[in-house]
Amino acid sequence: MKKLSICMLMAMLCFGCKKNSSENRPDEPNSINNKTLAAVPVGKSTSKKIFIHWMPWFETPESKGAWGYHWKMNTQNPDIITNGRRQIAAYYYPQTGPYASGDADIIEYQLLLMKYSGVDGVTIDWPGTRVLYDYPDNLNNSNALIAKLNAVGLQFSIVEEDRNWDAGQTSGAHGDFTYMQSNYFNQGNYLKVNNVPVVLNFGPITFHSSSEWDQILAGLNPKPKVIPLYGFTSQVGANNAGGEFPWIYQDHPTVVNNYYAQASSFPISVGVVYPGFNSFYAAGGASGPTWQIAYNGTSTFGTMLDKALASSVGIVQFATWNDYGEGTMIEPTVEFGYGFLTTMQQKLGVPYHQHELEQIYRLYQYRKQYKGNTSVQNQLNQVFTYFANVQPANAENLMNTISGGTTPPVTTGVSIKNKWLNTYLYEDNGQAKYSSSSTVANGKWTLEQVNGHTRIKNVSTGHYLNIEHLYSYAESTAVPDSFYSSYWVLEDYNGYKRLRNEWQNTYLNLENQSGFAQCTAIGATAESSQWTVN
Repeated sequence: MKKLSICMLMAMLCFGCKKNSSENRPDEPNSINNKTLAAVPVGKSTSKKIFIHWMPWFETPESKGAWGYHWKMNTQNPDIITNGRRQIAAYYYPQTGPYASGDADIIEYQLLLMKYSGVDGVTIDWPGTRVLYDYPDNLNNSNALIAKLNAVGLQFSIVEEDRNWDAGQTSGAHGDFTYMQSNYFNQGNYLKVNNVPVVLNFGPITFHSSSEWDQILAGLNPKPKVIPLYGFTSQVGANNAGGEFPWIYQDHPTVVNNYYAQASSFPISVGVVYPGFNSFYAAGGASGPTWQIAYNGTSTFGTMLDKALASSVGIVQFATWNDYGEGTMIEPTVEFGYGFLTTMQQKLGVPYHQHELEQIYRLYQYRKQYKGNTSVQNQLNQVFTYFANVQPANAENLMNTISGGTTPPVTTGVSIKNKWLNTYLYEDNGQAKYSSSSTVANGKWTLEQVNGHTRIKNVSTGHYLNIEHLYSYAESTAVPDSFYSSYWVLEDYNGYKRLRNEWQNTYLNLENQSGFAQCTAIGATAESSQWTVN
């Protein structure tokens, strides 16, 4: 299970001072034209609370003087760079490259991505207050994230790592909850149910009797409701527990299905959504589970999300944002692109698309590119404010002025023209559309050969034509080069090309004249499925 990885922290002795990653950043008032504003929520179609489980344990030489354990484990060296990628303890590579969890730019980037994917808040994998190993760094990083949440308009809750306590000594655990009471429970954006703070507990691992938990929670006001793992209420005590939550199990998806069958009986029910499971422990020379759950592209993730939305739970926890050691991360990676987040947008009914996520990444890149430039950083603060207040078009327009204007039209590549409508394929907001103009923006493509297959790449955006989510339209998005949803065969027919998708054996066409290209079963004689590529 995921939390077995915590035992690996025993190998990590943390020396040196942690640098303040935001020390060169100017103030970031949440204002537009000097008018202070509250962050505006992103609308969505579900009424369930959407939370994402976040790990605070990543460090870099810039933040700590050395690479943290979770980027290297016992076998990897991130200072070794091959083909532009650092050697890290993971099978998947973050879009930003390996980062420090407390980096102000990373926190801004991650929280904005969450917001535009339909997230209400963050469940923080919280190490407690014990001064041991890298726990103090984890606590500092957690508090850095919490300090930014209000500006983005997100809530938070603590997931207590009770394995970090010593058995038989409830005073340490009591001290952690006292810290939460003094620093978190009184914040307006802390997760509460019926005005009672909610604390998830990964276990219990250390304390297994209700009498011990009575001591841990004694004197707290307000007294929180503790939510242990599925099946462990008896160990916390019915008076202390407020429900249970499932995690990622080798017996996938049986255990989660069983939880949903009982979820309505819990006062507080928390569903779980994960993309798959592929840990690096064995390769990293570390202890931990080695079983796997197949990703199937984004299909496992989408199926688990469908289950959660169809269930009776009031809260859905996505597991996880960034546990690279176990391969459960859903933040953008080289391998999966934005696929997990765009799936969330679609299924949660969020009125935004991959385009907005890409602009948030652009903000992150500018933060790094113009580090130390106070004038530009102040402009980027305004960009952040636009994003926080759900004005992504204003954010993009301002970034265009920072970068010296929008990118000029691309003239290289080929056009893909439909015989029937005499229109040209182009990309817009992750969708493959068509236009009567041969010079339409994002209307040039290149054909790439990958593993003996053909992929069709948009020259302007770098995205690939695909049908990953089996939407009613063809997509043009970031998608791993191993996904058959982005593989095409160009078949000759009467001097034209038919574009057959290798995954579904369906053909790109404009038969419905819906404004979007579609990929469906259609006869070869249909001119709507015939194209010129030149």
